[in-house]
Amino acid sequence: GSMHAFFTPFGIYPNNAIVGGSGSISVGAAMFKLINKKPGVAVCNIGDGSIGCGPVWEGFMMAVMDQYKTLWGENGGGMPLIFNVNNNFYGMGGQTFGETMGYGMVARIGAGLSPTQLYAERVDGYNPLAVIDAYKRKLPVAKKDGPVLLDVVTYRVTGHSPSDSSSYRTKEEIADWEAQDSIAAYGKQLVKAGVCTKQEIEDIRTMVQADMLRNFKLAIDVEVSPRIDVLGSQPNYIADLMLSNGKVRAFDADRKPDVLLPKEECPRVMQIAKKIRFGLDKDGKPVSKNKVYQLRDAIAEPIINKYYEDPTLISYGEDVRDWGGAYAVYRGFTEAIPYHRLFNSPISEAAIVGSAVGYAMSGGRAVVELMYCDFLGRAGDEIFNQLSKWQAMSAGILKMPVVLRMSVGSKYGAQHSQDWSALCAHIPGLKVVFPATPYDAKGLMQAAL
Repeated sequence: GSMHAFFTPFGIYPNNAIVGGSGSISVGAAMFKLINKKPGVAVCNIGDGSIGCGPVWEGFMMAVMDQYKTLWGENGGGMPLIFNVNNNFYGMGGQTFGETMGYGMVARIGAGLSPTQLYAERVDGYNPLAVIDAYKRKLPVAKKDGPVLLDVVTYRVTGHSPSDSSSYRTKEEIADWEAQDSIAAYGKQLVKAGVCTKQEIEDIRTMVQADMLRNFKLAIDVEVSPRIDVLGSQPNYIADLMLSNGKVRAFDADRKPDVLLPKEECPRVMQIAKKIRFGLDKDGKPVSKNKVYQLRDAIAEPIINKYYEDPTLISYGEDVRDWGGAYAVYRGFTEAIPYHRLFNSPISEAAIVGSAVGYAMSGGRAVVELMYCDFLGRAGDEIFNQLSKWQAMSAGILKMPVVLRMSVGSKYGAQHSQDWSALCAHIPGLKVVFPATPYDAKGLMQAAL
């Protein structure tokens, strides 16, 4: 099927053309459920080849953070997430068993991720009853003490892509696996058990094939499924979908934001209120750095205000809670904002951005921080292929209310002082702002939120 297929009314969020792309996005979707007390469990469908991808491991690490159970109190718990690894023994043409990997069985990696071992289990993916049984048992576990890892053994009968001739495997191998396919093998079991006849199964197959052919014909019929005329009458159609350009004061607006103190009692709000918002005093002399309204104050003020407006707003990144972030933007928030809305992440830039994507497309607002602009490369795919594209690729159905903050400066040498913002400015789907003054910073952060 399509690498980008999705249908949100059924809770089916996008497949991903990037191998392992869902590994971190799904964590954000599960996080949305946990933080906002929404029902259900997120299921991350990835393949065995994706276990070699760094962002998948970062997603694992973010999904099993101790703080959900040790620091979040009644607002925390297990991550309601099932990592469903479709283990078809190939990552493109490389064989994950005996060649490109060394784990033997995907289920084994759970032992290295958490004391729960992710309740990992290997399941015969060609046995419908085994899969149903696994999910019946694991869904309650995921809701209470997730995440869960399922190693679902299956096989990829066709090539990885239309150009893949499967030259790396034999016809006999494919034939052996086709004989085990659930449509054939389980069908025989149903006939043997007297549940149905062989002819009835063939009738169902004929009906399904006819339905699929009819749907394909509808998809290619330009009258039923008209095409976008990008080169003619609709040159801006896709561009107009890149960004929502809308304003939403609060998501889930009927719910009261979860805070620890009234806003006027927040230490940071009280501190900022005492700041002088001009660089010069009445005598024309520079105001001391301790008293003047600084860039960090200008960034913090719209964020703290939004915390009291939008119950879905969360912020996270490296050392943002007690330390306040690299430049103390969040300093003084800790006393007013509970742990589940402002928390420290692992040093996992890909997971920080990827989970924000999942959280946002699920219906929440996220402000996440990469400590320095130099670390942008560690989250390159999540910024350039995920955050920027899903709004347009979904024809505007999925929204992406994410603000990604990065600091640019000349302080710590060649790997902590670069300005890569131009890279982001070249990517359709991203808006880049670069404030130079506190006045700019407050207005632009307010607009971004």
